[in-house]
This record gives sequence, C-alpha cells and structure tokens, in this order.
Amino acid sequence: MKEAERIYLDNAATTFPKPESVYKALDYANRNLAFNAGRGHYAAAQKVSDVINETKVKLAELIHAQPSRISFESSATESLNIIILGLNLKDGDNIYYSPFEHNAIIRPLYNLAKSIHINLFEIPFDKENWMPDLKKLNDKFVRNPPKAVFLSHISNVTGYILPFEEIFKLSKSYDAINVLDCAQSLGVLNPTTEDVDFIVFAGHKSLYASFGVAGFFDLNDYKLKVVKSGGTGSDSLNHDMPENGSGRYESGSLNSVAVAGLDASLDWLKENPPLMHEKERTEFLISELSEIPSVKLFLPQNYKNRILGIVSLSVDGYIAQDVGLILADEFNICVRTGYHCAPFVHEFIGSIETQGTVRVSIGAFTNKDEIIKLKEGLETL
Repeated sequence: MKEAERIYLDNAATTFPKPESVYKALDYANRNLAFNAGRGHYAAAQKVSDVINETKVKLAELIHAQPSRISFESSATESLNIIILGLNLKDGDNIYYSPFEHNAIIRPLYNLAKSIHINLFEIPFDKENWMPDLKKLNDKFVRNPPKAVFLSHISNVTGYILPFEEIFKLSKSYDAINVLDCAQSLGVLNPTTEDVDFIVFAGHKSLYASFGVAGFFDLNDYKLKVVKSGGTGSDSLNHDMPENGSGRYESGSLNSVAVAGLDASLDWLKENPPLMHEKERTEFLISELSEIPSVKLFLPQNYKNRILGIVSLSVDGYIAQDVGLILADEFNICVRTGYHCAPFVHEFIGSIETQGTVRVSIGAFTNKDEIIKLKEGLETL
C-alpha cells in the first residue's frame, strides 16, 4: 500500500518547507560564503560581512528599527538567556510574565531565582476571554513594582495574540524593562515597538529561514551585562567585550550560512507576505474542526482575529500523545502533542487531564486540502 503524502502541520516548531529561494541561498552559501566575517581582508570574508549587514538592514525594516540594534545569536532561547542574565537583576527585583510563556523564558528566570532572591509573578488573565485583568495587574504593580516584564507576542501553544501593548504601557509607567518574545510572529505579524525594550526572534520559525540564526533587538540601547564573551574579530588586544554595538553580544563565529538563508527569506517575505494567507487558513481550520463533536478547541471567547497560525485541541477519550500517534501512523499527518515547553498555559486552558494538547500549526504553504484531511483523520477517532 502506498504511503500517504506527508501533511506537515507543525509549523510552530519550525516552518516547513522553506521557500525555494532559501534552499538555494543556503546551498550557495555553504559552497561560497562559509567564511568568518570581519576576520579577513580577502573578498570572500568581506562578502560575508556584507551579507550580515544587509540582512540586519532588511530585518530592521520589519519593525522600523535601526540595524545596529540587532544582535545575531544561535537561537531565541540563547537570546532570552543573554537578556535575562544580562539585566543584572538584584535581590528583591520583581519580574512578571504571562501564563502563555515558553520555557525559554520561564526556566532561565526560575534558575536565576535559585541564586538571587528575585520575585516572580504571573500576570492575571481572564480564563474565559483570555484578556489581562489590568486592574488586578496594576494592584500588583503598586505592591510590587515591576523591574521587567516578559511576554510572548503569539502563544506557541494556542496561537493567541497577546495584547502586549496594553500591558507594556502599564508596566512602562513603572519604568519596567519590557521584553517581547516574537519567535512565533516576526516576519508574519510584526509588532509595534512603543514601550518595548527588547524583541526576540527565531529565524527558523515565522521568518522562514533555517535553524542556526536568531537574535534580539536592543531597541533602547540598554547595554546588558555581558554574559557570553569571546572573540569578535575586532579590538582583539582588549580583554573586555566591546562597549557599544552588537559586537558586545556576538562573540564567536556567526553562522554565515544561516544568515544568508535569512537574507533570502526576508526577500521572499517582502514579495510574499503570508499574514492574510495564515489568517484565512486559521479561520478555515477552526471552522472545519469545530464541526467534529468529539473535538474540543482551546479558544477564548470572541476569538476572531485573536488566534493566528496555531490551534490546540483535545479529542474525547484520548490523551494528546495517542491522537498524535494515530494521525502520524495512519494518515502521515504531522502535529505536535504534549505540553509544548510551556509550563503554565495548560492549567490556564484546562489541558492537564489530556496530558497537554494536540497542536495544529499552519504555515505559508498549508492548503485547504491538508486541513480537510486532518479533519477526516480526527473524525475516525
């Protein structure tokens, strides 16, 4: 029996496939640009430096920022660790996060709390409409003024677009440092930057590039404490990291091949903005799955225009993992199951009993036929 064609619905883990232009750029870079930037006067090394600088210019255009505010790292997780440790938090500092946060934020914070006495607070959200309770939050801020606030732009579990603007406006009135995790959004849904101090991105997700390139915007030149040091290819007699610019955080050899792929993906995104496609496919996905009596969708009240690209569900009588195994083994449908590296959201949405959720995440190349085949697969359960 011929195996069914693979249906990939795990784009929140990494977008797949990538645009063909990205594959071509990666292949070209592997063969022609796999050199160290800033460490040689020969033409190939200079070309790599040019590609890195050009990529930062294109990336900065997404949010109308300065390219000099961008630091490239290997992953969003590394970027968040650099920010969290670099804030130089002190005993008694109050840190806030939403119930939707990824362990790339939660684990570094809780690990740091083992060595210094920072206070960690969850921002109150209503469990019906998933909106922040700003009155309760302000009461918390009055009693425990925020030093820093961490929010995802889009939840990696539910696809919920957090109203970060309202929260950050309030926290900024207390002079908090506001950090926005855009691993699931930048390139597709680009955020506003008012009241935002740091924006974190992941190349291999909504930016449609490869693994190996990510980073952050230091929008207000906060000048983090250096927590990762090493060679930068410049000022090598100085024992300290550079005081200014992205070189302060970009120690070691940048992944020039991955950056070249990001350069190509940014060109593709400009020519093929996927936002409207992903909105339409998300609405179609919710509409189709809502017709299955045994399927529960984890959505807020009045969810329209508040969910993008990701939908979590459960199936009556099944734990999440078993649904994923059946979809994979019998229908060659790729979804993600479990807790998705997000420790607090499952209590919030009520998915502990099913051992997490079945997460369906669409991308720029997802078509309606694939969603219909997912529906047909779920209807057999």
